[in-house]
Amino acid sequence: MSNDFSYQDYVTNKTFLDEYNAYQAKYAKQIRESDKVLIGLVSDILVKVDPGQGKMRLLDVGCSTGNLLLHLKRLVPQLELTGGDLADSSLDECRANPELQGVAFEVMDVLNLDRIAYYDIVTINAVLYMMEDEQFEQALGSVARALKPGGSIIVFDFFHPYPQDLHLLEISKSHPAGLRLRFRPMAMAEEVLTAAGFEKPVFRPFTLPIDLPPSGSDGDLITYTVPAADGRKLPFRGTLFQPWCHLSAIKTH
Repeated sequence: MSNDFSYQDYVTNKTFLDEYNAYQAKYAKQIRESDKVLIGLVSDILVKVDPGQGKMRLLDVGCSTGNLLLHLKRLVPQLELTGGDLADSSLDECRANPELQGVAFEVMDVLNLDRIAYYDIVTINAVLYMMEDEQFEQALGSVARALKPGGSIIVFDFFHPYPQDLHLLEISKSHPAGLRLRFRPMAMAEEVLTAAGFEKPVFRPFTLPIDLPPSGSDGDLITYTVPAADGRKLPFRGTLFQPWCHLSAIKTH
């Protein structure tokens, strides 16, 4: 993998975007199990807030075609919602979706959010695993600056409890040039969060509450579950176990 590779390359890859947007379309009506957890974390934050202070601002950066925002709009209407993404084609789909009317959509790079102390909550859903260390640190620093003091970041990504920092390059039919996958130790992520100005990080490892069968085709790399001895349903992609995890932290005052 070349040193000049960037996660930003994916948003200019039409094949990747077409496939990913088609995948996202499956969950426009049916909420993904991971998004149910994420929405629950957002709701937990709102319960502690005085309703008299007005709508809280939530930014979903890397929003893709807007599934999370669609469900947040329906289930948590007391939020002012913004979606940001680098892919114009995904944002065009969002703006054309009447169910997302009232949600603001902007071209945004999580590495350089241009608002300062503006949002109450920032969500980052399955984005950071494509970033190397410098970008990961830059992204969390950018989010910290965009959050109000006391604001919250909620991340769904690959984190695990072991002292292993894994850099993987998955070469497949969908990604013949390679898809970067980064499995970060929780301790490493916590260090970066602290340096960026966050406190009280909480990691919640995610396993699916439902069975997902394999696709039936050897060429498809679609998430499926494998039962563990303790009853958990472990998410796999091909031969690879995916250590998905919800992370939340609070920006210090």
